[in-house]
Amino acid sequence: MIAITAAAGTTGRHILSALHSAGLPVRALVHSPERTERVRALGAQEVVVADLTHPGEVQTALEGCTAVVHVGPPMHPREITMGQNVIDAAQRAGVEHVVQMSVTHPQLEPLLNHQSKLAVEQHLLASRLPFTILQPMHYMQNVRVADCLATGRFAQPYSLDRPLSFVDLADVGQVAATVLTTPQEHLWATYELCGTDTLTGHQVAEILSDVGGTPVRAELVPLDAVLPEHAPDYTIDGFTRLVNQYDRYGILGNPNVLRWLLGRPPTTFEQYARRERD
Repeated sequence: MIAITAAAGTTGRHILSALHSAGLPVRALVHSPERTERVRALGAQEVVVADLTHPGEVQTALEGCTAVVHVGPPMHPREITMGQNVIDAAQRAGVEHVVQMSVTHPQLEPLLNHQSKLAVEQHLLASRLPFTILQPMHYMQNVRVADCLATGRFAQPYSLDRPLSFVDLADVGQVAATVLTTPQEHLWATYELCGTDTLTGHQVAEILSDVGGTPVRAELVPLDAVLPEHAPDYTIDGFTRLVNQYDRYGILGNPNVLRWLLGRPPTTFEQYARRERD
């Protein structure tokens, strides 16, 4: 049995779907009962409601599992605590393999979400548990294709001229399934997962225009327009730092590792947009 934390979130759902497609048994950990049916529909054989900030609940949730995929909730003020709790519980429960979902370039100190991922990576290394660390790039899924085509508008709160690399979460899910299907080939590895596309906001809008057959304009919007509703100060600070970083530097990665792991070229942004359009 393979456990997935934050299974109802964007990353968790894609990994859960990929594991289910690979025929792997999954126990989905969710934060609230309202998300139970969502993960069952994606193929979870078991669903456990657990608060990752409570060590006892986490250990109970991992009992009987041979592997765990930990997805830390991004921009959460207690993400480090959650990750450490999962790793400690995995040790106590006799879990044989931890797959940590991190982020490309976790050493970027200005970014709070990267600091959190790095701290969890460090705790995992110190645990001496067998591990695989996956470091995905900026998700294509951050671009909601249907909404952009419907409104004729692609909006982001950082420079439309600064290039960013992308990765398709479906590719990330496939890699997670590969790692968990043949774990002995991937123990003690850290893999940066990046697609082939490096695009400015204007280029994203151009691709969306071509895919949809109707003009889509790129628009710079204020940070407030994209912040989660009722976000705590930590989350606001985290998003502010991320926007400042992307605005000045973008974020870039290399596709070679992902190409090797997939055994094919990574999904392009145009392919992603056409898939989401259809």
